[in-house]
Amino acid sequence: MRNKYLFVIIILTITGGRTFCQLVPFQDEDAMVTPGFNTDFIHSRKISGITISYFTKPDGARINDDGITKKYFFDTTGKITGEIDITKTNDGRYDTIKCKYYYDSLKNITVRRTEMDNFFDTWYYKWNKDNRVEIEVHVHETSRATDGEFKIATQKVISTDSFAYIVYPKQLQQYKYNEDNKIFQTTITQYDDNKRFLSRNCHYAVGWLYSQVDIKYDASGRIIGYQNTGNLNGVINHNTTIKYDSLGKIVEEGIWVDYKQRHHIEYMYEDGLISNKLDRDNEKGVIGIIRFSYEMYDTKGNVGAER
Repeated sequence: MRNKYLFVIIILTITGGRTFCQLVPFQDEDAMVTPGFNTDFIHSRKISGITISYFTKPDGARINDDGITKKYFFDTTGKITGEIDITKTNDGRYDTIKCKYYYDSLKNITVRRTEMDNFFDTWYYKWNKDNRVEIEVHVHETSRATDGEFKIATQKVISTDSFAYIVYPKQLQQYKYNEDNKIFQTTITQYDDNKRFLSRNCHYAVGWLYSQVDIKYDASGRIIGYQNTGNLNGVINHNTTIKYDSLGKIVEEGIWVDYKQRHHIEYMYEDGLISNKLDRDNEKGVIGIIRFSYEMYDTKGNVGAER
């Protein structure tokens, strides 16, 4: 399975100024169970599905359509329920990866199952009374279903991790234990007086590995930038800046790598929804064109027209 699904499971509550966009301003894929969608916005606009298509335009060349797409599915409350990714391999073949999400009555994810061909990777989550992850189990599974519904046949447990927490007024300490009940990761999250997420440091017991993220806000409480540093996959130092329009929609992002701007990203909107995202890669001389289309629920909760 792709690394995209091997997330570190830390639930961050990011509060502050409201954004009028289906994407949350802080896309921290290394620390999310689900992709970064604004659940309240998805619910308010009655969005049932979002399809994202990817194109590239090298400088001086035509637009390339490699058939790479993602489609996300949402229930009537705005929670993500599934995802389908179509990717292209280096040898020109296409892979389809599916993902389904299951929730408890408190809207916490209890199961996240990915499927590629006949192979399943599944993460099971148990939550404590404070709605924090208590146990995470990662397994490989096979299905004995004949009617399209997944039914467990065999399971091979990859890892069983447990979590403990120490809570302070402006700090949350998380300790991650392996099957031998030994701590292998410590995560410290800092908050300000308004309980807004300020920073997070993940430190691993082996090899002096760490990751760090720091958040910046404007006077209205909106996230206007964040910095990622660490050495998990080589030394990184990435800075992201975010700009909004007068209505609070994200219109522009900049990404700096080692203090040199690598990406300039612009958002285009139609009827308040992102229609296109243009990502200029200065180093490669390529513009990534990301197009969004939508399906909506009607007044009776049925999937209605596309937009």
